[in-house]
Amino acid sequence: MNISRIIFLIGRGNGSKRGILQRSQGFTLLEIMVAVAIIAIAFTSVLKLHSQTVAMNIASNFHVKAPLLARKVMAEWETGMATDGSIQASSDSLDGFPGFTFETNQDTIVFDALYPEKQDDSERQLVEIACTILYNHGEYQYTAKTLKFISQ
Repeated sequence: MNISRIIFLIGRGNGSKRGILQRSQGFTLLEIMVAVAIIAIAFTSVLKLHSQTVAMNIASNFHVKAPLLARKVMAEWETGMATDGSIQASSDSLDGFPGFTFETNQDTIVFDALYPEKQDDSERQLVEIACTILYNHGEYQYTAKTLKFISQ
């Protein structure tokens, strides 16, 4: 007996006139809808996971670059003060780093209040320099502060 004869006999055993191979011609609409729903749920969770990964990548990129850019801005501020006594712009964008901007703020700290016995040291000032690095229009923010003595 060959295999096609066995399949035909099995198919006839349940009362149908067609064989097993002829009965299954495709999927029902319900089976297709269930499969599409399962794929949609899986795709939605993968898409959410991907968006969270992108957001973490952006935040990580900012937290790596911001301290270095703040030190660069403060070093340029010091260089400007040392060479010609000029103060750098207090707010600007950073060349080569799209989306990053900075703001600087300097406050003179009263030196006499710290050391009253050194009243004659009027040629130097103690300055607090605060540099804030902003990314994506202020969505991410990093502030670094330092104290420097500068000559007048």
